[in-house]
Amino acid sequence: MECRRQLDPAGCSPAGCALKRGLAVWILLACCCLVSYAQSSPATQDLLERINQLSSRADWQDVVNLSEASGISTLHSAELDYYYGMALARLGRWHEAARAFQAGIRLNPDDVRFPLELAGIAFKQKNYSRAAAHLHRALKLDPDNSYANEFLATVYFLQGNLEAALKYWNRIGKPQIENVLTDPKPRVDPVLLDRAFAFAPASTLGLAELVATKKRLGALGIFPTYRFELAARENSKFDVIFRSQERNGWASNTLQALVGVFRGLPYQTVYPEYFNLRNEAINFESMVRWDAQKRRLDASFSGPLHRNPKRRYRLGTDLRNENWDIRNSFTGPAPVRGALNLRREAVNAEITSFPNDRLTWSTGAELSHRD
Repeated sequence: MECRRQLDPAGCSPAGCALKRGLAVWILLACCCLVSYAQSSPATQDLLERINQLSSRADWQDVVNLSEASGISTLHSAELDYYYGMALARLGRWHEAARAFQAGIRLNPDDVRFPLELAGIAFKQKNYSRAAAHLHRALKLDPDNSYANEFLATVYFLQGNLEAALKYWNRIGKPQIENVLTDPKPRVDPVLLDRAFAFAPASTLGLAELVATKKRLGALGIFPTYRFELAARENSKFDVIFRSQERNGWASNTLQALVGVFRGLPYQTVYPEYFNLRNEAINFESMVRWDAQKRRLDASFSGPLHRNPKRRYRLGTDLRNENWDIRNSFTGPAPVRGALNLRREAVNAEITSFPNDRLTWSTGAELSHRD
C-alpha cells in the first residue's frame, strides 16, 4: 500500500520543511558562535591588548605589522579590523584602510564607527558624495551622534548646499552667527532689508529662518540673483555675508535700460519697468503691445505693506483687445475655421503674506469687464 502525504507548495512534507528550517537555524547559530569565540578567544584578546597599546603610542606601522603577522583576515574580529583600518588610514593607505573597515562592517553592521571612518577616508580623497553616503548610514545607526551631524553638515557646506548643511548643524545647535554683513551694500533701505532677514546677529542660523528670509527677499522683487555665504571666524562662529545684484530705477546704466524696455520691439511690444522706488522696494512693471491684432496694456504697482517685507501689496490693471484666428494647425498654412475677438478690462488688488518658512497666504479681488 502506498501512502501519499500532503506536500506544501514547495514540494516537501511539513516534517521535511521543519527539519530544513531547524538545520538552517543551527548553522546560523554555529557561525555566530564561531565569530563570537574568535573575538573573545584568549589569543584574540591578547592581540587586541597589544594593538591597543601600540595605538595609544601612535605606532601605526607596528599595528599594521602585528595585525598582518597575526593573520587578521582569519580571525574574524570586527575590533581588530577597526584598529587595523585606523592604522592604515593614519599611514595614508586609504584603499587598504577602506577594505579593513568594510570587513568590519560585514562582521558588525551596527557599529557606527565603521561608516564614520569610511566617511573620513572619502573626505580625505575629496569624494564628498561618498562621504555623505557613509555619514547618512552612520546617522541611521545613531541619529543623535553629534560628530556625524557636524561632519555631514561640513560636507554639505563645502559642496555649497547651505540649506542641507543647516539641517544637520541645527541638530547640534550650530552655526552660531556673529555678524550679518552685506557685500556689496544694497541701495534699498537698510531697515527694510534688516526686517526681511528672519535671523539676527548673535544667534543660531536656523534652516527655517533662512528659508523664510529667501521667500521675503524674492517677494521684494529687486534681487534677481543673490546668495548667502558663511565666513568662519576664529571663535568657531560665523559671519553671514549677503551678496546680491540689485535692480534700481530703469536699470544700472542707459544701455541696460534701453535693452530692458525695448527687448520686445520685434513683436511691437515694450516693457517699461522701474524698480526700488525711493529705495523702498516699490516696483512698477508694465507691458505695452500695439500690434493691431493683439493690443494690450498690462501694468502693476507693488511694494511692502507698511514697510514690512513680511507682507506685500500689488495693484494691477490689464486692458486688452485681441483678435485670434482659429485654425486646424499651429504651424504652416491652414484654413481659418473661425475668429475670436477678446476684449477685456480688469483692475485687481492683492496682498500676500510670508509669516514663516512654511506658510504663505494671499488674498485679493478683481473687477473686470469682458465683451
